[in-house]
Amino acid sequence: MDIEIKNLKVFNGVEFVARSARVSGVGKVRCDCEGGCERCSGTGLREPTDEEIFEMIVENDYSSALEHVVFSFEIHGLSKGNALELLEHRIASHTGRSTRYQSELGFGYCLAPEVERVLRRNRIPESTYREYVEGRGALPELPERDRKVLESYAGAMRCAREAYARLLELGAGRESARYTLPFALHTAYTYTINLRSLINFLGLRLCVRASPEMRELAAKLYIAVREKFPWISLVWCRGYNQGACPENEVRDSPQGRECPFKNPESSVFIPTKKQVRSGIELRPFSRQEFERVRERLLERWAQSSGSG
Repeated sequence: MDIEIKNLKVFNGVEFVARSARVSGVGKVRCDCEGGCERCSGTGLREPTDEEIFEMIVENDYSSALEHVVFSFEIHGLSKGNALELLEHRIASHTGRSTRYQSELGFGYCLAPEVERVLRRNRIPESTYREYVEGRGALPELPERDRKVLESYAGAMRCAREAYARLLELGAGRESARYTLPFALHTAYTYTINLRSLINFLGLRLCVRASPEMRELAAKLYIAVREKFPWISLVWCRGYNQGACPENEVRDSPQGRECPFKNPESSVFIPTKKQVRSGIELRPFSRQEFERVRERLLERWAQSSGSG
């Protein structure tokens, strides 16, 4: 649970998106009145509300208008190594913590997914293990393989810290000492992204096949955004957003085995694109059951980057 989203700000909103869409041109919608009302002047057609326009834009992927909604926030506790995955989402602005100018003595670090799995399997609190890494405690009796995993990771963190401190003592400077810092090093970013790009990010990272730490980031970001911009609930993974999963065969890979949307008998089944092209028979999709599944996934993924 290293990652934190802080100081989230939202610029513009549904009303602004609707206004921009109207500049482009938005048609009328069917009125639900019985034989005419003031809204449709008896024609049966009326102007759509801002909310209806926004939903239409998201549903039909008329997404250039979504670029007018912008989110700025801080990310803390992301590993330096996995930050590279974040930077693959290029339509965004980011300012990162500099290891050239900032001291990393006694640096914070993320736990690798396998380390978290070992701790969870053996019911060892994360705080207990971090005390062990600091040399202020011992590990309980464990299966040999699990003990070696925890010892090896602790040794790597200690070695990196010692090497970094020693180079500074020798006058090498932060610019050189930082080369000893590990993939797991905590870093921080100030990040700005528009809604169109955020939907793309969430679509890719809210997936069972995403790397665990990026999935944790996506889950926590989704939760944080939803508090200030509830409309984000209209989107989820790419399969949900597109109505067909683009993962195709890889959804049956070890990483994709736990996908809750792959069972054809389920009320939340999302077919792959190949299944759609083959003419697979579909059941009615349950929005209510989807919301239950979504909340379970958010709770699990936001708890730990090592969660399956």
